[in-house]
Amino acid sequence: MKVKKIVLFMLSPCFLAVSAANAANWEDSIKESAFISDSELELSTINMWKYLKTENRFDKEEQRYRKQVANAWGQNFQADFKSGYLGGILGFDASYYGGIKLGASKDFASRAILYNDDGEAKGYNKIGQRFAKVKFDLDPVLINGKAGWFTLKNTGIFSNSQRLSLNSYNGYATNTAMGDWSLDLLFLDGKVMRRDSPNIDRMYFSDGNGVRHNIDHVLTGGINYNSKPLKVFYFYGQADDVFRQHGLEAKYKLTSDVTVGGVVYYHDYGSDGKRTLSDANKGKRNFDNDAWHFAGTLEWRIPESPWTLRTGVTYTDAEKANGVGQFARNPIGNTRGRFNSPAYADIDYVRDGEVMGALEAEYRVSKELSIGARSNYSEFSYSGERLKQGQFGLFSYWKPTANLSVSLSGGIGWHHQQENDYTTPKLYNGHSQRAHSLSGSMTTTYRFKM
Repeated sequence: MKVKKIVLFMLSPCFLAVSAANAANWEDSIKESAFISDSELELSTINMWKYLKTENRFDKEEQRYRKQVANAWGQNFQADFKSGYLGGILGFDASYYGGIKLGASKDFASRAILYNDDGEAKGYNKIGQRFAKVKFDLDPVLINGKAGWFTLKNTGIFSNSQRLSLNSYNGYATNTAMGDWSLDLLFLDGKVMRRDSPNIDRMYFSDGNGVRHNIDHVLTGGINYNSKPLKVFYFYGQADDVFRQHGLEAKYKLTSDVTVGGVVYYHDYGSDGKRTLSDANKGKRNFDNDAWHFAGTLEWRIPESPWTLRTGVTYTDAEKANGVGQFARNPIGNTRGRFNSPAYADIDYVRDGEVMGALEAEYRVSKELSIGARSNYSEFSYSGERLKQGQFGLFSYWKPTANLSVSLSGGIGWHHQQENDYTTPKLYNGHSQRAHSLSGSMTTTYRFKM
């Protein structure tokens, strides 16, 4: 009888009305929670094709130089979720990356678009980011921290470049900001998910003989000053006691139309790195003792004109007794190194004693469309010969809506055949031999934020 009365009461109009009101209150409370109301979900797709034809690569199997075509085409589907903060303190972010193979050549792997599964190009699926985040607003100091898997863009010694996904790293990171100043501190445990792989790999250091030495941890960070006329960033990083890097980047807005900039980067080996690369393996090092890279840039937006001109000059000092030394853009294996220099255009422009000049002209056809041309030219000496090389390319960028963008680029390059280290020129009777390259790229991106 009691059960029957309870059931009848629960079915009564009064009870149902009260329950509906409570449910509505709960729904309103959830909606009003900053954790939910400040959450964002961005859906995006990236269709990317990259092509590279070269003559300066040595085929180890065939023991000869040959033309190689690296061609890859893939489609990405991506979802980025950013929560609000529970109690204004705690939140959670996650990103899904899905890559589909549309086409690939035999040498596709160098394009870093598709997953190289033992020589076979494949698509992939992965949760590239998943981290808890905290925020403490202690006016005028703001502290942000995160722990888990996350991507890094110009933070410490690491950066990122977009393919169908991004490199992500496992560890802890904090940013403490006050006014125009901020401080980054990061601890990474050596685990990484490459931008073209669904697997968890490790950062590593190679002794040049194909032997990998896994990195257990990386400590890195930087001090940043960011104001309207002046931006200055100093960063430092150390991978175990194997490798160390310092960097200084600066930009200054002379006028509303003219901006100048410069970078100074420094690499050296720690005690473990020097011991790993013993005297017998010195010829396998990127450099003997340390390496420097210097660059200066200038950007001029011509007043009352659709033209923007950019130019830069770089110089590398990476002395090496046996062969040609180089400043490695990505010195730690399976990572993307921070390198904001005009020499980023090609690995050929970071050899010891190499001076490189870059020039770019961009014409704004309309608010949505820009086209332009860029070129690079460098010289350095080796074995009594002055070697010259460069590139020339065209590019366009079209953004008809806030969500859609399409970029196209392509160009030619002239280089030199190289030894197996891909840095030291191959000499025939004391002279180098010319090699050429042809490249092309197309990327279509669509983003939709909820």
